[in-house]
Order: sequence, then C-alpha cells, then structure tokens
Amino acid sequence: MNIKEYWKDIDSRLEKLIDVGYVKLPSLREFDLDFLASDISNEMGTSTFKELGLNHKKFLDEFKFDKYLTPKLHKIAKEAFYYKGDLSNQYHIARKVEPGNSKEMFRAHFDSHLFTMVLPIKIPDTANEGTSGDLIYFPNARKVPGNEITNFIGKAYFKKYASKKGMEKFSSTKKIDNFRDYQPLLFIGNTTLHTNYPVSLNCSSFRLTLLAHFFDPSPKYGVGGLLRLIRNR
Repeated sequence: MNIKEYWKDIDSRLEKLIDVGYVKLPSLREFDLDFLASDISNEMGTSTFKELGLNHKKFLDEFKFDKYLTPKLHKIAKEAFYYKGDLSNQYHIARKVEPGNSKEMFRAHFDSHLFTMVLPIKIPDTANEGTSGDLIYFPNARKVPGNEITNFIGKAYFKKYASKKGMEKFSSTKKIDNFRDYQPLLFIGNTTLHTNYPVSLNCSSFRLTLLAHFFDPSPKYGVGGLLRLIRNR
C-alpha cells in the first residue's frame, strides 16, 4: 500500500475522534509486521517497555506520521483543548508482553497526553478461553482535567478500578479491542480510562504494540512526566 493512500481519509476519521473520543485507522495487515515485530523484539530483549528504539523510529518515519498525522493532531490540540505546547511534545514506547505475564493486566489508568495511539504489531493467537491482552477502554470516562491538581486527584480516584473486579464494577459500556484486524486505535488519552486483559499462558507468542502519545499539557515534572521518568529508570 502507498503511504499517501493509507492516510487519504485521515481528516474525516479525526472528526470522529472529537465527536466520540476514539477512532480506528486503516489496517496495517498489508505491511511486513512479522519482520518489524522480530526486529523490535530483538532490540527489547527481556524488557516489557522500550522508549523509541531504532526500528520503532524507522517505522514511524517510513509511515510519515509527522507529515500526515502529528500536525493535524497538534491543530486539534490547540483549537479544542487550548494546548500551548509544541509539536515535539511526544512520547513513543514499545510494549511487549510475554504469555503468562501477570503484572501487565487490569492496570487501569488515564494517560497524561491528550492523544494516545495503539499500533498493533504482533497479536498472538490463543486457545480455549484465554485472552491475548485485549484493550479495555472507556471513552469520555472523565472530563478533561482543568489543571495538574485535578488531574492527580482524578487519577488517584480511578485507581480503585485497576483490577478485574474494578473493571466489571466501573461501567457496562466498556469497549474491547483485540486488534486482530490490525487497525490502530487513536483515542483522547487523558479522558479515556483504559487497561488490558492478560496475555494468557497458552498464547502463541508475545504481544507487541507501539504506543504513541501526543502532547502532554502538564508541566515537565507533572504527574505524567514523573511516571515516565520512573518507568525509564
């Protein structure tokens, strides 16, 4: 697929993002994801997270995110959310979850960035009643935080839902995406509560996604910045 063709209807898709809080992008199936997944996994080794490795960056560059997507999101951020930061305020991280990893499940949270995109690179098969790390998300679960204090209080309050039982209690209107269509998901990060089902022990492989975060309106050493600092230690 031609890269320009991939992004041809991005404007109409972004209109939906503002209306409902999330939008799906075209499938990545036609691209050589197995090769990419292998390269990124080798870079990561045994790590669960890795911030913008060489092959990750190469993929984003080849897909021309900074030409077709980032400037449009920046315009929305300024007009709809009164964002005053610049275009470079981004955070890109790869997330690899091995089968049976019990730590990376039901960790419900809001992102500090205005926009979050999940790019599925390798989604494992599973057997019986297992799960492959499906994303559970609740668009518009809270209002856009007015300042860093309300952001912190809101994040702390919703931590009580960071468990399987908590997810069941929170809302019956949850959305679940298993990403078997290999369509990236873009959502408003700081108002969408989200978490993952486990990657079951019987899954055929690890699960690899690339997470793109755009435009953190918080101060440099706000809640989001401190959490990212701790993660990258």
